[in-house]
Amino acid sequence: MMRSAVHYLSQKFHQITQLSKLFKKNEDGVVAVEFAFISVPFLIFTFTILEVALVFYAEINLTHATNETARRVRTLQSAISSPQDFVEDVCNRVFFFPDCLNKLKVEVRVHDSFSNINELNPLNGDGELKENFIFNLGGPGSVITVRTFAEWDLIAQFPKFTIDNKEVAIGLGNMANGNRLVEGFAAFRNEPLGISSAVPSNN
Repeated sequence: MMRSAVHYLSQKFHQITQLSKLFKKNEDGVVAVEFAFISVPFLIFTFTILEVALVFYAEINLTHATNETARRVRTLQSAISSPQDFVEDVCNRVFFFPDCLNKLKVEVRVHDSFSNINELNPLNGDGELKENFIFNLGGPGSVITVRTFAEWDLIAQFPKFTIDNKEVAIGLGNMANGNRLVEGFAAFRNEPLGISSAVPSNN
């Protein structure tokens, strides 16, 4: 009885050993398995690069359009008199900016001098873009800053981590909802045509 049991177990052990050797020698599908491990981080890395490029392009594009519109205001080449007029002019100059007319906000402020320019945070306490901004085109000779803001919807949004009771965001998101706030900026002095009656609006 004991001899039969030992013989049976030795046969099973031999079969398992032979089967394990077959698996060890069989390398079919190794490339596919290795690619499955590599493809996920590779695709994430690729899409991250593309999204960084898109955001970088959007900010450059918006800054260029803001400067072009501001130049037309400074040299009295346009009849812009309201935030909506300014937004429409900027949106006509940007390329590939989804829903520009609805998303773009503009702030135009008068300052005492270039050295006293103070840029206020365009986000409220909840990390959302403010709705109402000052729009003061000033007058001849006024020191003006123009800032345009738009929320850029990110494809890849990373979670936030809490370190020392402070939320730390990774990735490109700088808003509460994980999206990116892109900004255009221009600073100039209006042409000295006439007498300026502008009131500084830097408070």
